[in-house]
Amino acid sequence: AATAIFGHSPRDWQVRAAIRILEGEDIMIVAGTGAGKSMVFTLLAIATELAGGSGLIIVVCPLKALQYDQ
Repeated sequence: AATAIFGHSPRDWQVRAAIRILEGEDIMIVAGTGAGKSMVFTLLAIATELAGGSGLIIVVCPLKALQYDQ
């Protein structure tokens, strides 16, 4: 589904992170700007929808703070 929506497949580390979250683990992802951290949460939202889940995923992106800082 991610390939159809985004035009490319998620990276291995993104899939592994999403799986660990689904398994109930708390994780921290440290990667550079534009590396694809938000895709992990997007994958979870897509998976929840496709599975007929009723969950809610909120992604807070500090883009404005990042823009002001650079």
